Amino acid sequence: MTHATRRPRWSEIAFFIAALLALVVATAVLALFAILAVVSLTSGGTEEAQFGLWSAAGTATLVVVLLPGVFWSGRAVFGAEPAPARRPSALWALAGLLYPPLLFAGWMANARGASPLVLGTLAQVGTGTLPVLALAWYVLRRGPALTPLRAWGHFTVGVSAMPFAAMILEGLALLPILVGLVIWMLTSPAAANLGSAVAPADPEAIGLVVEELLRSPVALAVVYGYVALAIPLIEEAVKTMAVWPFLRRGLAPPYAFLGGALGGAGYALFEALFLTQPGETWLATTIARVGASLLHIFTAAVTSVCLMEAVRRRRLLVFVAGYAATVSMHALWNAAAVTVGIASVPLEGPAPGWLSGLRGLAPALLAVLSMISITGLANAGRILRAAEADEVRVP
Repeated sequence: MTHATRRPRWSEIAFFIAALLALVVATAVLALFAILAVVSLTSGGTEEAQFGLWSAAGTATLVVVLLPGVFWSGRAVFGAEPAPARRPSALWALAGLLYPPLLFAGWMANARGASPLVLGTLAQVGTGTLPVLALAWYVLRRGPALTPLRAWGHFTVGVSAMPFAAMILEGLALLPILVGLVIWMLTSPAAANLGSAVAPADPEAIGLVVEELLRSPVALAVVYGYVALAIPLIEEAVKTMAVWPFLRRGLAPPYAFLGGALGGAGYALFEALFLTQPGETWLATTIARVGASLLHIFTAAVTSVCLMEAVRRRRLLVFVAGYAATVSMHALWNAAAVTVGIASVPLEGPAPGWLSGLRGLAPALLAVLSMISITGLANAGRILRAAEADEVRVP
């Protein structure tokens, strides 16, 4: 008696090819960063070596988290029966015990200079990865059971396709700003200061140029417009990619919410691994990144379920409202983060009045947005558990 081999779906084949391609690209980038780190170490460039090690470690983490997606999609492509739907074990919560010592190690490396190449790199990867995986574990535990292929599929899209698409679109949005900067350099008297600052790397000249930019309403409008408007518009649209393969077939709201959350977790992991920089502010930035990860996961989940409802039930206003809400949350977060960054720049004279006022409000706004995100994810559990009674076939 013979058993027919299971025929893979086109979506499984496409996912396998895409995941394998992402793995190959990440491995090649890992090799380049590793070479940079080795060359910098042998030439005595500590800062360059630290950048190379951090980047190599972050890329190595991407390689590791891409492997499950390749494995499970490969099994499906080559005819293996899909694994049953299940939730992750509660024992994974014990991994959270590693977070405090990793934070301490990172503080020692960045604030005290204790073995920055080793401790700094370990802390960077650990503190970037653990919160995101913990949040992904949390939504998987509270939501409907998914097959490993489905769960890793959503996450893999988030950690690979989403950042790639976002970087391309954000780069295109940045082009007009760069053109305007070139025009400013050619026509403004401050261009002379900028030229003298860049050529001999004069810190005073650089400070004068930065201060002039920070006092310019036009320059600030460009910065806030790009960071707090263009980027949220792009990223909140891109973060729905985790459910795009299911738009035609349709997903019940609990599954769409969970799929969006897992995609947002993948995107948050990519940012956490590569946006945090070494230095004395590492600890504060790293803790703030937990809030940013919460925001990414929650807004991706909300926008994804709203998009699915718009396609599934022709409820376009639901998507418009959800998209507007998540873009607004993201815009407020980015605006507050930029304000904190600008306020940290030392100025010769008194700071603008608006900056002094917003400087105290920005941390509170970041905390409020983080609480909204975590409360939303926690309360969404009731909606997700309702999927148990939903007659939706889960592959």
